[in-house]
Amino acid sequence: MDFMAADFNQDCLRQLAQDVLSEISKLDPSHSKELLGAFVSELFLSVAEEERREYRRQKQAEGIAAAKARGVRFGARRKPLPDNFEACREAWQGGQMTLRQAAGACGMPHATFRDAVMRAERMGSPARE
Repeated sequence: MDFMAADFNQDCLRQLAQDVLSEISKLDPSHSKELLGAFVSELFLSVAEEERREYRRQKQAEGIAAAKARGVRFGARRKPLPDNFEACREAWQGGQMTLRQAAGACGMPHATFRDAVMRAERMGSPARE
């Protein structure tokens, strides 16, 4: 955080503290110290809760990264491609069929068919999984 942003944040916090104190001072004097104490307690609890959430997010990200490094795959398993996938892919790429016709012949949604074709091209071989 640069110097100007830090000054701005400090000024905002200072103004917020003054506003809270001003509002609490307007209330019954016998309860103002009690309310101020409750406010400070809530503030500390909120900070602690945010730190706990950040720690949990960090640990979760570390766990996911470690699992991916071990080769763990996340998400649903892909269904095997139909036997006629290669023929339909070649027909589509050769212009004999439209994307929707090729996908329909395979019994797949057209977006899934297109994704499977892209995977096959990335792998440089038939898209068997």
